[in-house]
Amino acid sequence: MTTDPRPRRVPSKEEYAASERLATVPGPAPEDLVALFERLRAARDAEDRAGLEDACRRILERLSDACEVSRPGLKLLGPRPHRTREGRLSYELFGDYTFEGARIRLWTRTAIQKQWASSRTLLSTLCHEFMHHLDVHGLGFPSTFHTTGFFERTHRLYQAALGRPHYPLAWHAPYRNGARMIDWAETNRRKARIGRTGG
Repeated sequence: MTTDPRPRRVPSKEEYAASERLATVPGPAPEDLVALFERLRAARDAEDRAGLEDACRRILERLSDACEVSRPGLKLLGPRPHRTREGRLSYELFGDYTFEGARIRLWTRTAIQKQWASSRTLLSTLCHEFMHHLDVHGLGFPSTFHTTGFFERTHRLYQAALGRPHYPLAWHAPYRNGARMIDWAETNRRKARIGRTGG
């Protein structure tokens, strides 16, 4: 997980900095999201595409209502688009957000084996793409950069939907272009500490 490089032009630079500073957004009551995630997981385990789509739509509805933003459209698709290099998977697309039509697309199967994606992967992708929608239609971030703030906001929604206490993400020092890579080792230590203390 890596952020976008820091823009050089002033308007984009200001938007990037504002997104970076914003770490929280309003959210529905965690128990509401947890119940909906359980529906998502049950539908995925049963390979019930219609039930999965319904659960995803309901999650988006709750998030949109809590954040007071229009509800994005949703389309579920099959195996993830991908590229291979020398016979190995080099890229795959989990989901995306289209500005025109304000629609989220979510791929539900793995790229190579074409197995159902895990319920947590589906939820994480849904939260990520919803954050792009919220950036554009609710937070005044039209370029919806991947900043540390963007990932932190998404992470909070994801943790809430799992019914787990929040722990902040950790990041390595920025590269020359301003991009930052997540520090998984420190992030996992933070997660473990929260688990031991119960939040």
